[in-house]
Amino acid sequence: MTQKEFEERTGLKMTADSYTEVEQCYMNTELDKDAFCKLWLESPVALKEIERKTVLVRELFEERKMMANFLIEQAEKWSASDLRDKAISMIGEKEYLHRKIFRNFNLWEVDKDLLLELLKV
Repeated sequence: MTQKEFEERTGLKMTADSYTEVEQCYMNTELDKDAFCKLWLESPVALKEIERKTVLVRELFEERKMMANFLIEQAEKWSASDLRDKAISMIGEKEYLHRKIFRNFNLWEVDKDLLLELLKV
């Protein structure tokens, strides 16, 4: 959202420096422009809480991706089916196979069976 759009929606006039805070908050949320502006005017505390939780969810999502990658690597290293199963439960079968193929890891027989099952039309 541009500064002009924000000002038109809220009726507020801001300097470029003060709009930087608005823009950062907006980019940290998943709200559409109208909902964001409404909350900016009516409930800035609630808006800051939405921003905080959205940032937290994004961080947790990234951590989950890294953990799934670690599980896939460790399953490959140790031939550990329990780690494979946990990775699949975290990211799903298709994403598991995608990551494994992308990294040029060997497909186990059970992976090949899974791939064939997913490719059935």
